Amino acid sequence: MRRPNPLALMVLAACLSPAAQAACEYPAEVKIPQGKSATQEEITAASAAVKQYLANMEAYTACLDADAAALPVDQQTPEARALHVKRYNAAVDAMEATANAFNEQLRAFKAAKK
Repeated sequence: MRRPNPLALMVLAACLSPAAQAACEYPAEVKIPQGKSATQEEITAASAAVKQYLANMEAYTACLDADAAALPVDQQTPEARALHVKRYNAAVDAMEATANAFNEQLRAFKAAKK
C-alpha cells in the first residue's frame, strides 16, 4: 500500500479550504405562534427559539464577513463585494422581520390574556 504524498495532501487541503469556508449555513426560520390563541408555553418556547435564531443569524453574518475577508485579492471584485453586501443585508432584514413578527404576536398574546 502506498503512503500519500504529504505535498499532495497539503495542496488538496489548500484547494478545499476556501470551499469549506464559503459554506456559511443559513439558519432555519422560526415558527411563531398566533398570539391571540397561543399558550404561555408556546410563547415562551417561541421567545427562546427567536433568541437562538438571532444568535445563529449573527454567527451566519460573521461567517459571511470572514468569507469575504478570506477571498484572495484577485477575487475581491466589485461583484463579489456587492454579493457579500446583498447576502449580509438580506440576513439583517430577515432578523428584523423575525423579531418584529414575534413582538407583534407577543403584543397580541398579552392583549388576549388581559
